[in-house]
Amino acid sequence: MKRIKYSVIISALFLSACQKNDLNENKTWDYVPTGSALLKFLNSYTALTPSLGTPANGPTVDYYVNNQKLNATALGYTTLYPNVSGAFAAAPNGVVNIKAVLNRSTTGTGLPSDTIANYSFTLAPEKAHSVILVDPLPNPTPATPNLMVVQESVSMPAYGKYKIRLLNLVVNTDLYELYNSTTATILTAGIPYKNLSDWIELPMTTTSQAIQLRKVGTTTSLGSINLTPGNQRSYTFWARGNTAVTGRAISLTSYITQ
Repeated sequence: MKRIKYSVIISALFLSACQKNDLNENKTWDYVPTGSALLKFLNSYTALTPSLGTPANGPTVDYYVNNQKLNATALGYTTLYPNVSGAFAAAPNGVVNIKAVLNRSTTGTGLPSDTIANYSFTLAPEKAHSVILVDPLPNPTPATPNLMVVQESVSMPAYGKYKIRLLNLVVNTDLYELYNSTTATILTAGIPYKNLSDWIELPMTTTSQAIQLRKVGTTTSLGSINLTPGNQRSYTFWARGNTAVTGRAISLTSYITQ
C-alpha cells in the first residue's frame, strides 16, 4: 500500500498559549507539529464588491486562522494558495476560527469591516482541507454564506493511473460536467454549485487529453484544458464564473491535489 504524501508550506502555525485578540502577521516555524491540519485556500468570490481597488474588482483577501495570517500572498479572484503542486499550508487541528479579510498591504491589518467571512470549523489532524471563498447565492453553504471548507479525501491512484474530479463554483443553478473531447467521453456526472464530483480514476496516457467543461445537456465547451497526466497524480478541475457580473465569464482551470 502506498501512502499519500503532501508538500507542506509552513507560513504560520498557531499555539493557543500564544494567541492574541488581534490579527497577527505570519509566523514561521522550523517544524510541523504532529497532528497539524493542512489547508489550501481558494478565492472564487465573483462579486466586484467589497473591494479596495478603483474601479471595484472584487475582494483580494488574506486568510486568518485563530487570528494568525496563514497565506504569504494575498488572494485575488481565481487565485489559490499555496500555488504549488500538491502543497498545503499547516494549521492547528480541532475547532478553529477562519476569517477572510480584505488585504490592505499598505495600512496593516485593516478595519473591522474588512472581515467579509468569519466562521469556526473543525479541522482534522493530518488531513488536507480546501478553504474556499464563495458567493452567498444561489444557495448558502452550511456555514456562513461566503466560506466553505472541504476535507479532502483522495487515495493514491494505482500505478499507471491518474485521477480527476470537478469542483463546480459557477454561480448559477445549472449542472456541469467534465467531457474528454479527445476520447469523446463524459467523465463526471452533473455537478451543482458548491459541490464536487467523485474522484474518477483513468488509465495513464502520453497523449494530451482535451478536458472540457460543459453544461449538462449541451455540447458547447465553456472552457478547455489540455492535460498530459502524470502517473499516480490527482487533478482538481475548478470551474468558476458568474455571467451576471462583468469580467466573470465562466472558465476552467486545474491544479494538482496530490
